[in-house]
Amino acid sequence: MALLNAERLLSEWKEGSHALIQDPQINDTRFILDSALGNALTRTKQWNHKDVAALIERFFEWRKETQRPVSRQQARDRINRVLTALNTVPGMQAVLMPEPIAVHRPSALPTTPRSFSLSEQMMALERHLLPWCRKHQDIDAWLMLLAIRLMTRLGMSETVMLGTLAMLSQKHISGRELAIPSSPNAQWPDDGHYRITLHDDVWIPLRALTTRMKHKETNAWLCTSGKNTDSLNYKDRRNQLRQRLKASIKQCLTELRSHPDSHAWPAVRHWSSVVSSSRYVNVMRGIPPLWSTLLRQYPLPTCTPVPLLAQHNEAHQYTPGAHMGRLPARVSKHSQTPAPIPETSSTTRPAGVYSFSTQHLPIDWQRRAKNLLQQFLADTARLHPTKVVAKKHDAPMQALLTRYEKRLTRLIGHRGHYLDWILQFLYHQLRSQGNKLSTARTLLSRLTPITMLLHDAVLDLSDWDDDVVLELHMEAQSGTQWSARTREHFIKSFRQFMQFCQHYGMLEDVSLPKKRSGSLAPSVLRTRILSPDHMQLLWRTLTHHVPPGDPRQMMGLVIALGFYGGLRASEIEALTLNSVVFSAVNEQGNRSCWVEILGGKTAAARRRVALHIMAPPSVIHCMNEWVKTRQAECSSWSLAETALFGPRHSPQAYVRKSLIQPVIEWMRYMMGEDIDFHGLRHAAVSWTLLRLHAAQHHTFRDALQHKYHWMFQPAPLQTILEYFCGAEGLDTLSRGTLLLQVTKWIGHREPGTLIENYAHTLGLIHSDILAPKTKLKD
Repeated sequence: MALLNAERLLSEWKEGSHALIQDPQINDTRFILDSALGNALTRTKQWNHKDVAALIERFFEWRKETQRPVSRQQARDRINRVLTALNTVPGMQAVLMPEPIAVHRPSALPTTPRSFSLSEQMMALERHLLPWCRKHQDIDAWLMLLAIRLMTRLGMSETVMLGTLAMLSQKHISGRELAIPSSPNAQWPDDGHYRITLHDDVWIPLRALTTRMKHKETNAWLCTSGKNTDSLNYKDRRNQLRQRLKASIKQCLTELRSHPDSHAWPAVRHWSSVVSSSRYVNVMRGIPPLWSTLLRQYPLPTCTPVPLLAQHNEAHQYTPGAHMGRLPARVSKHSQTPAPIPETSSTTRPAGVYSFSTQHLPIDWQRRAKNLLQQFLADTARLHPTKVVAKKHDAPMQALLTRYEKRLTRLIGHRGHYLDWILQFLYHQLRSQGNKLSTARTLLSRLTPITMLLHDAVLDLSDWDDDVVLELHMEAQSGTQWSARTREHFIKSFRQFMQFCQHYGMLEDVSLPKKRSGSLAPSVLRTRILSPDHMQLLWRTLTHHVPPGDPRQMMGLVIALGFYGGLRASEIEALTLNSVVFSAVNEQGNRSCWVEILGGKTAAARRRVALHIMAPPSVIHCMNEWVKTRQAECSSWSLAETALFGPRHSPQAYVRKSLIQPVIEWMRYMMGEDIDFHGLRHAAVSWTLLRLHAAQHHTFRDALQHKYHWMFQPAPLQTILEYFCGAEGLDTLSRGTLLLQVTKWIGHREPGTLIENYAHTLGLIHSDILAPKTKLKD
C-alpha cells in the first residue's frame, strides 16, 4: 500500500482522468484533499462523523471567503463526492454525511390546471368516438377505441396498453374476462396474468375486434393488420401498433373537426395528447385512486387461475397439483393419513427468536464493509490488471481471500452475512469463472447499493425467503429512480448470486425468478392459491379424532398459522408458549387468541395476529389444547423458554427441516408438487382481501363459489371488517387506509409488495368495483 498525501492522490486521479479533477471542480477537490490529507505522507486515515462535519464547515467558510459562496447542502454534497472517491482508495475510510432526499407524494388526481383541463377535454371527445367507429367499421378504428378505453376505463398507461395489445389473442379472452399479461412479453399460460371482467365500455370494441378476426387461430395475434404480422416480435408489434393508433386518431380528429362540439377538445390534436389526456380520466369518473392507478406500470399484480365465482361450475375441481387440475377424491384421501411424524431426535435449537446483536456495529458499517470489498478488488488488480485465473495466482488470491474474510468478520462480528457471501461470489467469478476484474467491479456495484445494505436481513442469509428477496429488491431501487435496463441488470446479477449461494447449500427457501421476468417476484405457481375447501380437507385429515399433543395436530396448526394467520415459516419456528395469548371463554363458548411475533427481519415483522379473527373456532380450540399440553409437558421451564412447536417433554424448538419440511412434503402428497409453505401467505392475503370486500358488498359475497364457507358468513365478515378498521372505524374505508392495515397485519412495510406479489384476487374485486351498480327502487 503506497504512501499518499493530497498532492500524490491528485496526481493519480489526474492520470486516471478522474471526474473530480476536471474543471470547474478541481479547485474544490484540491482544497478538500489538502484539508483532509495535508502534506504528510500516510498509508491509512480515518474520518469520523465529527471530522467530516468540521471539514464541511471549513469548506463552506472557504467558499464564502473566496467570493464563491455555496449553501451548506451544496457543501455537504461536494464533500461527500470527494470522500466517496477517497473511500475507494485502500486504507482510507470516511463517514459520509446523510443527504436528505425529498420524497415525492404521488397523487391520483390531476396536479395542474392543464392536466385537469385535458382530462375534461378527453371525456368530451370520448363520447363521440364510439359513433365514429360504428360509422367506419374499420379494424384500426375499433383498435383505436379499445386502446383509449383501456387507458380511460382501466387506468392503463400507454406502455401497459401497448404491451397488452401486442400480446392479445383469443386465448386471453374468456367470456367477458380479459387476461392482461403481468409483465412485458408474458407468455400464456405459464406466466402471470391479471384477470378482469370487462364493462361494456371496453367490451364493445374488444368484441368488434374479435368478431372481425374470428377466422384466426386462438393463439394468433388479434391486432394483426396484414400478412406476416403474426411473426413480428414483441418490440416490432408495439411499434406497429403505435403507428396505426397515431394514424387512426389523426383521421378521427380530422373528421370530427366539423362536429358542433369540436370546441370542447381544442388541446387534443394528436396521439401523444390523447395519451396525456387519458391519464386522469378514470379517477375523475369516480373510480377510487387505488383501482385507477393499479395498471399504470409493469409488473402488474398476478391473479390466480382458480375460478372463484359461483358461475364457474368447475371451481370445486381445482387443485394446485395440475395445470388446472382437480381436487383429489376426499373419501379415498381422507381414509389414508400418511402424515409424516417428526422424530424426537430431529434437529432442534433453543426456543425463541434468533437474532444478531448490532450494538457493536459502527453507524456506517455498511459503507466500511463495501469499502473492504472494493479494496479486495483493488489488491487483486495489483496481481494482474485484468484476470487472475492463472495458476501462479493461486496462493496470493487465497491469501487475499483469507485476509478480507478476517477483516469483514472483525468489522461485523460473525460470518454468513450478505457481504461475506458477496466476497466469496466475487472470488468464484474471478478464479473459477475466469471473469475480468472489470466484470467483478460491475457485479459489486450492482449488488451492493447502500440502501439495500441498510436492510436488517443482510446480516444473515440463513433464513432468507422470497419475502426478504422482494424487500431487498425494493430497498435496492429506493435510493434512486432506476431505469428498466438498470433494474434488469440488477435482477440478472442478483439471480446469478442466488444461484451461487444455492449451489453451496444456502438460500434453499428462495425460488429463483425467471430469466426473462422484469421482477424478482416468485414463481407464478404460487398464484394457484389453496381454497378454503382445500384447507378444510388438510385440517380434518390431520386433526380429526387426534389426541392432544399428537405431532399431526402440530402439523395442522402449522398449516393453519400460514393459511389463516399469514405467518412466515421462520416466524412459526420462533414462537414460544409466551407468544400465544388466550382470553377467557365468552358466552358463545369461544375465546380470543393472539399470536405475538416478537422478532423478525424487519421492524414491520414484529406484530400481533388476531388468530381468532382470521381462523375458524375449531383452529382456536385446537391451539388451546396444544398449548395446554405443551405447558404440562414442559412445566419445568418458563413459557418464554419453551417453544410452541418442539419435541415432546422438551423446551427446544424444531428447526425447519424437522417442522416445515415434513408439512410441505405432506401437503404436496395431498395437493400436488407445486405447493410450498410460502404460498400459504399468498393465500392468506388473497382470501383476506376477498373477505374484506365481501363484508362491504353483500352482492359480491353471493357471487363467490365459497360463499357458504365459514370465512364468508355474515358474523365473521363483520368481525374481520371491524378488526381491520380498528379505532378509526368506518373512517378507515373513507380514507382509503384499509389496505395499510392489511399490510401491517401480514408484516410488510408498505402496500406495494403486498399488491404486486401477494394479492392474487384483485381482479375479482377490481371487476366488481368497475361493474355498473343497479339503483334500488324506492
